[in-house]
Amino acid sequence: MARSVDNNGVGALYATFQIDTTAGVYDLTINNLGDAVSLSASNEVDHGSDGGVLLGRLEHVGDGLATVQIAGVARFALNTDKTAPVVGNGVVVDGAGKVYKAPAIAEGSDVPAGGNPARGMVIAVDSVNHTCDVLLG
Repeated sequence: MARSVDNNGVGALYATFQIDTTAGVYDLTINNLGDAVSLSASNEVDHGSDGGVLLGRLEHVGDGLATVQIAGVARFALNTDKTAPVVGNGVVVDGAGKVYKAPAIAEGSDVPAGGNPARGMVIAVDSVNHTCDVLLG
């Protein structure tokens, strides 16, 4: 009997945040479900900026609020123009809803310039579908 391994959603923990706005328009909509998001202010989320810290995966939006998976295993789309992570890597956001391998820590330094934005541990990479499963902790 063949069995597949799929840990997506295991141990999920969710939190609610306000959605950041630009010129009075919400930065996240129903079209962004499944995207990687970051904190933009106190209890507020958006896509973040390229190389920013991953908060989690957008699961629901409505009335200016976002439900975000902040712990457990979450599946994210990979930015194929950036360095793909391998198992054991941490990831960062690309500012457009995807993730990629966190930058390496500079030699002789505990953290790269600007701090270490890496989050989670990649436990699976699907190079065909361009996704990775991240244990958010």
